[in-house]
Amino acid sequence: MQLLSDLRFAIRSLSRRPGFTLAVAGTLSLGIGATTAIFSVANAVLLRSLPYPDAHELALVWGDNRENPASRPGGQMSSPNFQDIQAEARSIESIALYTTANLTLSGDGPAEVVAGARATPDLFRVFASEPVLGRSFTADEARFEGPKAVVVSDGYWRTRLGGDPSALGDILTVNGESHPIVGVAPPGFGFPSDAQLWIPFQNNDEGCGRGCYLTAAVARLADNVTLDRARAELDELSANLEAAYMDSNANLVHRVTPLREIVVGDTGTALWILLGAVGMVLLIACANVANLILLRGGTRRTELAVRTALGAGRGRLLGQLMVENAVLASLGGAGGMLLAWLGTSTLPRLAPAGLPRMDEVGMDGTTALFALGVVALTVLVFGLAPSLRVSREGVAEAVRRNAHGGVGDRAGRRTRAGVLVAEVALSIMLLLAAGLMLRSLAGMQSVDLGLTTADVAVFRLALPNARYDGPDARLAFVHRLEERLNGIPGVESVATGLAIPFGTVNLDGSFIRPDLPEPEPGQGPSAAYRTLDPDAFEVLGIEVVQGRAFEETDRHGAPPVALINRAAAARYWPGEGPVGKGMRVQLSAGYPEVEPRTVVGIVDDFRSQVTSPAGPEMYMPSAQVGGSFPHVAIRAPGRPSHTVLAEARAVLASLDPELPLIQPSSLDAMVDEQMAAPRFYLVLLSLFAVMAVALAAVGIYGVVAFMLVQRTREIGMRIALGARAGRVVRMVVWQGLGPALAGLAIGLAGALALGRMISGILFEVAPTDALTWTGASALLLGVVAAATALPAHRATRIPPAEALRAE
Repeated sequence: MQLLSDLRFAIRSLSRRPGFTLAVAGTLSLGIGATTAIFSVANAVLLRSLPYPDAHELALVWGDNRENPASRPGGQMSSPNFQDIQAEARSIESIALYTTANLTLSGDGPAEVVAGARATPDLFRVFASEPVLGRSFTADEARFEGPKAVVVSDGYWRTRLGGDPSALGDILTVNGESHPIVGVAPPGFGFPSDAQLWIPFQNNDEGCGRGCYLTAAVARLADNVTLDRARAELDELSANLEAAYMDSNANLVHRVTPLREIVVGDTGTALWILLGAVGMVLLIACANVANLILLRGGTRRTELAVRTALGAGRGRLLGQLMVENAVLASLGGAGGMLLAWLGTSTLPRLAPAGLPRMDEVGMDGTTALFALGVVALTVLVFGLAPSLRVSREGVAEAVRRNAHGGVGDRAGRRTRAGVLVAEVALSIMLLLAAGLMLRSLAGMQSVDLGLTTADVAVFRLALPNARYDGPDARLAFVHRLEERLNGIPGVESVATGLAIPFGTVNLDGSFIRPDLPEPEPGQGPSAAYRTLDPDAFEVLGIEVVQGRAFEETDRHGAPPVALINRAAAARYWPGEGPVGKGMRVQLSAGYPEVEPRTVVGIVDDFRSQVTSPAGPEMYMPSAQVGGSFPHVAIRAPGRPSHTVLAEARAVLASLDPELPLIQPSSLDAMVDEQMAAPRFYLVLLSLFAVMAVALAAVGIYGVVAFMLVQRTREIGMRIALGARAGRVVRMVVWQGLGPALAGLAIGLAGALALGRMISGILFEVAPTDALTWTGASALLLGVVAAATALPAHRATRIPPAEALRAE
């Protein structure tokens, strides 16, 4: 009953002060809503287990170079090495080889591209997600040139096949070949990369052998096997494979990485930073509210003194004040939940395409419990300390403070100043983080890529072996396509090749210089490689700085040639001219070349990733290498890429209606996509910084304005005694500027640690960048000055007579 009475009194008390109530509830809503929304993203991406049974047992098994370790886990695995690991690793319960694939579906209607994968039969067993209808692949279907089969996703089965169980056995034309449907995957299963179709991985070990690292392996660890034990066993197996197959496995070690780390990738660091940033906003909101409660407590001294005189103990007063705080927190929590719901609905739409698991973001039970915990925490953080202070005063103390206008409340002033110090310190840290991200993004946008991206439309093709068997057939089709594309109005030039810059296809290879002693296995020079036709250098704006580019005569049967970039020339031919020298290339596809290629030219360095400087690269003529998955680049100055791509689609359909455009885009869009994630983080950090600074400004204004009310009599007397306006202004401004300067100093010290945390997501800007630090400090001090300017101006307008009548 007492609680209900306190609750009714709290509601009446707060309703009589709607301005105070709205200010507190609104401030808390912003802090709780933003914090909960970002937590929902962190929960979905970082904290929630992968949607597979016993997901902690899943791991990626991949090959790495012992002497030159990869900067991040990769997917390198060859089929023969996989088979040996599958047979010998006792720490692994099951393991599957897979590779992502854009599968072409043709038949009734236009051809289309569907996300899919090639996989060995154990893929569904690894994920404990056997098909709910039909079966997985058989060992016979997984052998080279074995029977065809396809497993479809639950979504594909329901939307495209009507959810009909009799669809088993139906034929899908995948990449030009007939594949009977043998199974339907369980609902929600989409590994890898939201695949909708799975076909058997049928590798020709003689053509793509032990040195052919074009696939990935995913495994489920055996029961009660730790990662350390699995890693130790894989280290031993790697050593045995290296000793037995030195030519292909030199320095190769197979590593085990939890699958969750692979899925999250580099996103984890940025999301933890965002969660920390929004937590700072919540702390600033709580600090603001604590100050508001302290200020309101100063106006309630008479009320509390009377209640004390009538017999209310300190515990009774504290209980009443905490009930009021709980009501305020509940109002703020309700508003925060609404803002969080809006945020969780909006963030997935704003997030870049590469951010993992954004489809799982939402207001689930965990997020709701987090929000309730934040509400409870804010009651304690912003409510308990101020309420303890307000309830501590006795009757005589309250009367004395009222008689003197509160001037003697030194402890209260120190507390309010301390809160302002904390607000400013947190605000400058957020401002610096946002400023550094802004400088980082500006650096990305202004970096010299070394090639021209404007007015270039790109797409990929997948030429099925069933209709384009052999390099001659593929090259003949690509040549016809180039001729037709060059006939599109406005098209200036067309180029084809493999691994166009900024795409998802990146290939590596090694080579041997015949003019030097042959290196030990695995010790030879390595470089990224691309195949390009003669027009590619014009289309992409790549400058040949020495020698010549490819020519039409560089075809099958002609002497093999190659180009290298400046980085390769500097690293592998230091102090000598590479042009005219030979190189015997070993591609990562496992195809060694017997006849050396002659280096005929050197091209300028260009970036294939915006944030990565150019490394050593080598280039070979498309007509001498061929390939089933060529890229096509079309330069059409002044024409929108989507229009050019639409006309290219029509041209392709006229040549082969069963070939779709794969990943149609433009080079500008591909570059912009690489900056989408930093831009997303910048927008959120900037939003939090603006919220923090605005809340700090409001807090400073409130404290200075309250101080002005308390010291009205003193200021009036000073003016009456001849104090100049400038002296009065300085006295008032210092009430906000003093704590701000202290907070700025503390915040800058904290920013040193914060800078080290965010350095991993910055691009070519130091965490202690002087321009950013100076600009952020000046901006915050300007906001503080503006927040104190209005109360200071009002102070100089106080009539002495009115001041002497005050209170």
